[in-house]
Amino acid sequence: MNFSLVQAAPEISEPLTRGYLLIEPATLAHAPDLAALNRRPCVPSALVHREELMPQLVDLTVLDDNARLRAAASWMAERHAEHPPVICAWLDSEAAVDVVAEHIARALVGCGVADQPVFWRYYDPRVLALTLAVFDPAQRQALLGPIRAWRFAWAGHHWSFAGVDAKPALADPPPGWPREAQWSRIHRSEAADRVLRRLPSLSLGQAARLPAVLDRAFSELARSGDTLDVDALVALALPRVRRELALDADNRGNNL
Repeated sequence: MNFSLVQAAPEISEPLTRGYLLIEPATLAHAPDLAALNRRPCVPSALVHREELMPQLVDLTVLDDNARLRAAASWMAERHAEHPPVICAWLDSEAAVDVVAEHIARALVGCGVADQPVFWRYYDPRVLALTLAVFDPAQRQALLGPIRAWRFAWAGHHWSFAGVDAKPALADPPPGWPREAQWSRIHRSEAADRVLRRLPSLSLGQAARLPAVLDRAFSELARSGDTLDVDALVALALPRVRRELALDADNRGNNL
């Protein structure tokens, strides 16, 4: 990741009082306290019939103190969670919840390779981390729109991706939508997550470098001309990543 755009986020020890939590409803069973909160779904017009599957916003400003404490505890737990993300982001924005929801929804669906329709789960930290390594600065900024800071948990650390708190873009496709040539790199997010889970605990500096290291390793393997499935891609990329991050091959932690 580019340190000029993505910074390590400080840990918190107090209730969350502002902004929004971005929730993945499919994993809410792992955080029952969050399931009891009012949530505003982010629904593209093409998927109104699947509203229950769309990401959801929790407005922290309307919660009572106890709910804010529970939300903070759930947010902190995401950093080392073994299950798929529940809180995909903590969004700092002064825009109304409907404005933020519509902005999130606009980048969920569009055309991918060869104009095929795509539902893009970019808000999932496992996808977002690699996306930020692939995108150019204008695309990264466009993902934020009215969001001043997008915080997410990934690789054992919390990160903050800051912007200029701009108005939502109304272009179609949105300016934060991947270009056709970028899809093949972004689609490797499953392989990236599997490599990450096979690495030992990473320092802050190692974790910050990892998305770019993964993207470079995958791209070099793709240029070999061989057609690689996810298993092969992970197996071949893993030693390259370990070498580039200077990880001790004998210190594999509990993730292997």
